[in-house]
Amino acid sequence: MREDATQRTEITSRSLLQVLERDIARNIELYDLSLQAVVDGMKRTEVAQAAPELRHMILFDRSATGLGFGFIMVLNASGDVILNSQSVTPRVLNRADGEYFQYFAAHSDDGLHVSPPAISRLTGKWVVMLSRRLSNPDGSFAGVVAGAIHLDYFRGLFAAAGVARIGTVTLYGPGGSILMREPFDQQLLGESVAEQPSYQRILAHQNGSFVGPAMVGEGERRFVFTHVGDQPLQLSTAIPPADIYADWWQKALALGGTVLALCGATLGLTWLFRCELDRRRAAKVATIALNVELELLATTDGLTGLSNRRRFDEVLAREWSRAVRTSQPLSLILLDADSFKGFNDRYGHQRGDEALKLIARAIEAVIGRSGDTGYRVGGEEFAVILPDTDKEGARIVASRIQQAVAGWKLPHASSNHAVLTVSCGLAQIPEAVAMEPAGLFRAADAALYEAKRSGRNCVRVSDSVSPELRLVVG
Repeated sequence: MREDATQRTEITSRSLLQVLERDIARNIELYDLSLQAVVDGMKRTEVAQAAPELRHMILFDRSATGLGFGFIMVLNASGDVILNSQSVTPRVLNRADGEYFQYFAAHSDDGLHVSPPAISRLTGKWVVMLSRRLSNPDGSFAGVVAGAIHLDYFRGLFAAAGVARIGTVTLYGPGGSILMREPFDQQLLGESVAEQPSYQRILAHQNGSFVGPAMVGEGERRFVFTHVGDQPLQLSTAIPPADIYADWWQKALALGGTVLALCGATLGLTWLFRCELDRRRAAKVATIALNVELELLATTDGLTGLSNRRRFDEVLAREWSRAVRTSQPLSLILLDADSFKGFNDRYGHQRGDEALKLIARAIEAVIGRSGDTGYRVGGEEFAVILPDTDKEGARIVASRIQQAVAGWKLPHASSNHAVLTVSCGLAQIPEAVAMEPAGLFRAADAALYEAKRSGRNCVRVSDSVSPELRLVVG
């Protein structure tokens, strides 16, 4: 878009310069034809000897009255005005000091000469003088034919072409003098910019464009220029870059704002998406934690804090399989509070719950290894699973639990021992592999009942595994 703004400005400027260059070149050519007609007429003897009115009519035809063309005058070798297109009898005037007269007095050039702008003594207006040399038959200097073009003509031409839409448009004359400039500033008329770097670049090429320092004012300008035919005249447009890119800046800012808004919306949506992911992640973590908690609740006895019967069955099955696979011993202890029904009947269920909690704390205090676990498997019945532990090791653990419970010295009037006690039954998988974990539980249960029959508050060990638990070989 920025490059397009530059191209559109250059195309518009070049089109404008083409229109101005064509009109100026055509009118200068037309004015030059009038000057040549006067030069040719002055060479004819019959014209020189004709009556003043006829000679005036012959020399100054209607082409000299074109738009913007001021007057034509003929000067002799001394610079005196001898003929004037404005009147048959010219006023007495000497123009030997004029730039165009001095030029031809010093040069034998017979081509068209364009002078820098000056204020006319005849009209008092700014003019540009076009002139041609008059020569005697022997080639010596005989005078000058000069015609004036009012600078107002160029100003009107600029206005008609609409140059106000294209920054600054300038017409340069000989020596870099400013003939016309839009926006118009009379103080700049005739001022020379010959030493300006940008003007030197214009002189170096027939036409083109470049960015360079302003010739009037400060800052940079984008110049588009062309020469006016074969004349020592140049046309240029000069536009500040800020003016060229003013519309582009608005569009760029609008597009940039739109892109920023889209980026902001994207960031916002990304943030919302991340928040949603975080929420879902947090919900997932909470769900996992809840599942763990639910799993824990599902496998934990609410009163004692020990694992419940469900967890007991899972762990016993797993440890049974591991013991069978590794041929390592596995011991199981079943504990039962002695005369617990009488305890509840005498002290109440609340004290009964406290008694069960004391038994649970005694189990937790005795089992120390990470693999040893205690359970409440029902009512006042507890269990302890001891992986990699033989009967002797399990007997020690059972005795310590029994001692710990009795050590609480919780009064139990319905018991023969007067304090809360437990009976323990112990069973172990023999080194010969058995068939299922339920058999080990039945063996420990049988040992427990044996302890009950033996007076309670004791430990009994199952010394054999029932026949249905043995692995039948062959």
